[in-house]
Amino acid sequence: MKLLVIYYSKTGFTQRYAQWLKEDLACDCVPFEQRGSVDFSKYEGVVFGSSVHAGRIQKLSWFRKQLPKLSGKRLALFFTGAMAPDPKAVEECVAQNLSAQERSQVKPFYLWGGLNYEKMGGLDKWMMSMFRKMLQSKKNPTQEDREAARMVASSFDKTNREFLTPLKEYFQA
Repeated sequence: MKLLVIYYSKTGFTQRYAQWLKEDLACDCVPFEQRGSVDFSKYEGVVFGSSVHAGRIQKLSWFRKQLPKLSGKRLALFFTGAMAPDPKAVEECVAQNLSAQERSQVKPFYLWGGLNYEKMGGLDKWMMSMFRKMLQSKKNPTQEDREAARMVASSFDKTNREFLTPLKEYFQA
């Protein structure tokens, strides 16, 4: 299957997964900034990769606008984030970002990324500090709250090539 990966990466985690897909599936891989040069008619499958930020998958509106052109193709979305994979949270995020019709066309995959404070802008750093303070100031915090506060205290990388296995299997089936 001739496959295309288009990705948007702000801090590098999504790009790393896109590059691994390129290597593992011998597919074309295009950064979001070059999306205008893509001829979708050459591909049987298209993957859009991005990150989730405050519950919103970045640049997804562009991909959603492409769906009519992509009818009949195998489609997937992968999105990266800093929090550990939680099936319920992933399902909620997908439902917030894709309509029921879009979910019937596009197979979503969450890939654990991380945080890279060195590549974040000032607003993102500020938002993360507010989130961290909120977690730390909770009365009777849960174990999950304490773990989340610990994790967002500094940069970390949880990317793992093995997390791509279900996505690769989707296109190899």
